[in-house]
Amino acid sequence: MNLADGYELVIRAAMEAARPDPELLVDVWAEEFMILPKSGPQPGPFRFDRSYPARRVHQVLSPGHPCKRVVAKVASQMFKTQTALNWIGALIHRKPRNILALEPTDTLVKRFSARVSTMIRNVSELRERVAAAKSRDSRNTVQAKDFLGDATLYINTAGSAANLAEVSAPYIYVDEIDRLELNVDDEGDPVELAEARATQYANDCKFFYTSSPSTEGFSKIDDLFAMGTQEEYHVPCPHCGHLHMLELANFRYKRDPETGYMDRAWFVCPGCGSEIDEHHKTTMLPDVGMGGLARWVATSTGDGETISFTLSAFYMPIGAITWLSLARQYARAKDRLARGDHEGMQVFYNTRLGLSYKNTESNTTAKQLQDRAEDYPPRVIPNEALVVTMATDTQDTRLEVQIEAWGPGMQHWVLDYIVLPGLPSDSPEDPNSVWARLDEIRRTPLLHASGRAIPISADGIDAGGHHTQDVYNYGAARAHLGCTVLGGSPRPNRPIISSAPSKVDIDWGGTKRPGGVERWQVGTDVAKDHLFNRFHLTEGAGAMRFHKHLPAEWFAGLVVEQPRTRYVKGRAVREWVKPNGARNEPLDLSVYNLATAYRLGLHKWSALDWQRLRDRLIPPTPDLFAPAIPVAPVVPPLPVAEPLALPEPAPVAVQTSVPQQPVSSAVPVTAPTPERTTPAIHQPAPVGRRILSRGI
Repeated sequence: MNLADGYELVIRAAMEAARPDPELLVDVWAEEFMILPKSGPQPGPFRFDRSYPARRVHQVLSPGHPCKRVVAKVASQMFKTQTALNWIGALIHRKPRNILALEPTDTLVKRFSARVSTMIRNVSELRERVAAAKSRDSRNTVQAKDFLGDATLYINTAGSAANLAEVSAPYIYVDEIDRLELNVDDEGDPVELAEARATQYANDCKFFYTSSPSTEGFSKIDDLFAMGTQEEYHVPCPHCGHLHMLELANFRYKRDPETGYMDRAWFVCPGCGSEIDEHHKTTMLPDVGMGGLARWVATSTGDGETISFTLSAFYMPIGAITWLSLARQYARAKDRLARGDHEGMQVFYNTRLGLSYKNTESNTTAKQLQDRAEDYPPRVIPNEALVVTMATDTQDTRLEVQIEAWGPGMQHWVLDYIVLPGLPSDSPEDPNSVWARLDEIRRTPLLHASGRAIPISADGIDAGGHHTQDVYNYGAARAHLGCTVLGGSPRPNRPIISSAPSKVDIDWGGTKRPGGVERWQVGTDVAKDHLFNRFHLTEGAGAMRFHKHLPAEWFAGLVVEQPRTRYVKGRAVREWVKPNGARNEPLDLSVYNLATAYRLGLHKWSALDWQRLRDRLIPPTPDLFAPAIPVAPVVPPLPVAEPLALPEPAPVAVQTSVPQQPVSSAVPVTAPTPERTTPAIHQPAPVGRRILSRGI
């Protein structure tokens, strides 16, 4: 009898089951299975002859490659998204595990999800593994696509910490990372939050980061690129064979002398000086694997787990954007730059060169400010100034304090910068707390150049950060002393300080107080523009002046931020941003002092207002031998709803210790008026009718 040998079948099945899975090579998979959509520029089977440099990027994305992180800092419309799709398709087909794809906005989530759906529809091997898109079926939606029943591709925004915390996945793709928030919901860096999703797959995970860069010093893709091998694509000169990178320094173009129209663009070989025309791309761009000589060249060893690439639009294949088109765009950007408009050049650098852009217009630097610092002593009010304000910034382990003096025309002097170590969570009633030390600084008068002692008129304290409730409690108890609780406005182009405060309930000792503390909104972007636009002034109205005893770190923190324009739903939004990890407390405190000065109404004061205040605080020495002059009777001032307190200056000679109560009215008092809610300011006594603007 010819019976089947069951033993042999079992052995063969066992041997086949024990055979390891074939290695997944993403570049091989892409050419074997990927079908590009008919709506694209090159429909049909995917081929690397349309993007030779992309082959190596695919290779290092293969699960078997030892690198952990792949970074592509390349120009727009090169190969970023298609490479991500090829990688995701290969994983769904041959390495089914959870995949997390993150985009900057909901719009880009929908766009990428649509491209994934098109890929699944075009590739039969993927169509068999992914659940069909049906109504009322949660297995295939815009944000989640299940495959093989036990793995899912999640597509979401990176703008929410919750989106980065819900999923565990070994494979993560983050697109346009320079368009993400640098601190997601105050919980940290989006890269660190995303990579934490792969904690359980430490030895079998892969991260793919892509983006066109943004502004130099503020680009996350720059930081990631610097962590890696920093590879450049070098092509051979068609004349001498010299391998070099196609970069702007070797790019040339010319115009027709008669029409002025640009008619030619080319490169110059840095080796032999020969001209390289665009038609040479057909022989220059193929890599070694395609019979050519071009190759990726690493310029750094990196951190050992990151491979990074950069590529410009000069490497676009024949049929895509031409060198002549790039030359015309560059020439237009140069023309705009000559008129002081940097936007065109930044777009060219970011989207065409794949480089971050540094605005080289004349900006005040920390060294320039430090070099013109003056030799006036700290904590001594210059003769021109008469009003003193103080601002406090709250950090987790300290308070930072800046004291400024103000004079006519809003000219102001930085008198002192103080760091108070301590926990803001400590009770202000504790005499050793950081709040008690802040109180001591607040109630200590400062010496004026005339020899008089002038108290601080008002202070502002930031309610942002992790100690908002502590600031509310502190400010509510000292509102009658001129303490103003401040908060940055979330909306752009707001006034330097709001016209009215918002009421904030506070929780003290477990009980609610209706009404609560007043919080004033600060237009931080407008305030920063106000300061930066006047940094070039050395004296006079609007000038900000500083003494030589301030540390170098203070000057660096004052100018660390830069304005940047980003687009939200197609609308340009200008915002101030700081480099990753930089400290900006001196700038914040300067903003709070400016807001406090506006809260006092100093920006509305005339020369007569300042002169009357000077006469009140620093009366001229009387001439005992001058003839008597009849004094006109004083007309009572017009009534106002909220009279301003007018403190008398105290002679320095009698100041032997810190006073226990601040001077807070024009006549001697033992305690401040409890009902007072507006800051005290040293104003001259009104003569005739009150002409000082309340402004508070």
